Parts: sequence; C-alpha cells; structure tokens
Amino acid sequence: MTESQEVELCMDENETKPVENNDFLNHIDQPINGFLNHADQSLNGFANHTDQPTTKNRRRYRRWFLVILYAVFVLFGQAAATLLGRFYFDKRGNSKWMGSLIQVVGFPILLPYYCIRTPAPPTINSILPKPSASALALVYVSLGLLVALTGYLETLGLSCLPASTFALITSSRLAFNAFFSFFFNSVKFTPYLINSLVLLTISPTLLVFQPKNEISNENSKHNYVLGFIASVAGSAAYGLLLSVTQLSFVKVLKRNTIRVLIDVIVYESLVATIFTLVGLFASGEANKLQKEMEEFEMGKVSYLLTLSFSAICWNLFNIGCVGLIFETSSLLSNSIVVLGLPIIPFLAVFFFHDKMHGIKVISLVLAVWGFLSYLYQYYLDEKSSNDHIISTSKIEEINDQFGKA
Repeated sequence: MTESQEVELCMDENETKPVENNDFLNHIDQPINGFLNHADQSLNGFANHTDQPTTKNRRRYRRWFLVILYAVFVLFGQAAATLLGRFYFDKRGNSKWMGSLIQVVGFPILLPYYCIRTPAPPTINSILPKPSASALALVYVSLGLLVALTGYLETLGLSCLPASTFALITSSRLAFNAFFSFFFNSVKFTPYLINSLVLLTISPTLLVFQPKNEISNENSKHNYVLGFIASVAGSAAYGLLLSVTQLSFVKVLKRNTIRVLIDVIVYESLVATIFTLVGLFASGEANKLQKEMEEFEMGKVSYLLTLSFSAICWNLFNIGCVGLIFETSSLLSNSIVVLGLPIIPFLAVFFFHDKMHGIKVISLVLAVWGFLSYLYQYYLDEKSSNDHIISTSKIEEINDQFGKA
C-alpha cells in the first residue's frame, strides 16, 4: 500500500467518527427527551391534581360564607322587623294591610343589581335550557300569592298578640315546612326529625293555656284567639312557601346563579306587592292612612321611619331565606328562622315589657330543643353525604390507577 493510499484511508476513518458520535448522542437524547416529557406530564398531572382540592376548598369556603351571611340576614331582619311591627301597632298603628305591605315592598333596593354587568365564565348553567316564560310566570305568581297570604296572616297575628307570644307560635313553621317537604321535596322522616316536629308542635300549643292576666282589656279573649289562629295559619303558609320555593329551584329554574336568586326575590315581591295594594284599597284602609299617621304617638317622622326600616329589615329577611334555600334547603332555611325566634321574646321583655311567665319559658325550651334535634339530624345528613363523596372519589382514584396499569 502506497503512502497516499494510507493517508486517504486515515482520512476516511476520521470522517466516519463524527457520524458514530452523532448516532451515540441521538441514542442518548431519545431516553433523556422521553424522561423529560414523562416528567413534564407527571408535573402537569400533579399540578392539576393539587389544583382540584384547592378549587373545591375555595368553593366550599365561598358557599359557607354565603350561608353564614344569609343566616345573619335572617336573624337580624326577623328580630328587627318583628319588633318594629309590634312597635307600629303599640303606637296606634292599625292598618293590617300596611303591616303586610311593608314586608314585601322593599324589593326596589335590589334593582341596581340589574345595572351591574359582570362577565360570567362558562359553566353548566350556560348550557342548561332556559325555562319557558309561562313556567316562570306560574312560579312567580304562585310564590307571590303565598308571600302575600303569609304576610297578611302573620301581620294579623302580630297585631293581636304580644311579640313574645307571636314569636313562640311561629316556631311551628319548621314543623309545617317538614310536613310539606315530605310531599314536595322527598324528605325522609327520621327519629330526630320526628322528635323535632313533635316538640315544635307542642311548643306553640302550650300558649293556648295563658294566665288570665295575660289577656287584658286591650287584648281581649276574642282578639287573642283570632291572633293565635292567624299566626298558626301564617306559619303553615310560610312552611308551604319555602317548600314550593325549593321545588321551583329544582324543577323549573334549575340554575345556580345569583341572577336567578335576585329574580325570584324581585318578581315574587312584585306580585305580592300588587295583591297587597289591591287589598289595602279594597278594604278602605288606604283612606285612613293619613289620619293614622297624624295620630301616631311618636309623630309623623317616627311613623315614616318605622315603616321604612321595617321594609328594609323584611327585605333582608327575604334575601336571607331565599338565599339559604338557594344554597342549602328549605328545611335549613326554616331552621335558621326558628333559631332566631327565641331571641324575640327576650327582646320583647326588654323593649315592650312583655311578661315571661312559666308557660312561655317551657314553650321556649321546647322550641329550642326541637330546633337542636333537627340541627343534629341535618349534621348527620351532611356527614353521610360527605362520606359518600369521599368514598366515591377514592373508588375513582383506584379505577384510574388500574386503568393506567
């Protein structure tokens, strides 16, 4: 072999070495890239997995914040509105229809909400079919009629009874609500729920046996019986109202948005206001309002302020009640209402010097006992529901692992 051929052979060998190095690098790069891609997928999956609990926790905290807020509206609005209503009648206010009107006429303070345009992210609510106009009209008119009926009956009861007695009688709302929920909302009766219903039925019944000094000349026996019957009937109408409201959310409205909540409050209050105004003018009480304002013991300004603040408090109460139904159920909403009722007798003793004798104390204890019994049943239901959700999520994780394997 000549020297030139040896040089060419060496050059050929040197040229093939980079090719071998490239193959070697490519061979190394493939598993490294595969490992990096697998790591990226694992990190993304881990991030998505960690984001899910965070999102769920955020939703749960938001939900409980709204529940607490609505509960505060119910407790404050109910106590303040009931005491202001009793104040109205004590100071020579006589119009039953006016007392009913202030319970529903405060809805215009919610109208500015419709001027607020907030971009809503796409959710399941955006793909659900909207209910027909006839279905919505039926819902709003039915709820409005029940609101008007409840308002008049309870105003009639409050005008004839001491505030403490009225509050204890209306604790039967929860019993009526549970009864109607059995038919409309498929609620199952459990021992704790039955115990709650029995106690809340006995509690107002005891108030029939009032001491003779409780029924004075101003509060005759006839008025007392009328007030008792009206309060019980109003409690029944209110229990039916909450059950029908929950049924409407589930069967007709089917949307979990604040707009739906505001629509229900505004339209049912509008219908109730129209029917109450018809009753106010048909009864002739509208012609006496000017004289009533002039004869009001605390003056005209106090008269207007009493009615105005009563309307605002009742509207807060309505927002809280419908909001609790919207977030939880009609039974929980009514249980919060019942929780606030024991507050009113003590406030009535302080502000109006109502007498708190033995029968009222026993009735109060039974009402609180009935509420706690129901609350414990609600706790058991929530715990059972959470345990079911946790077990379902664990089964899904196991299925995912077997699927990947």
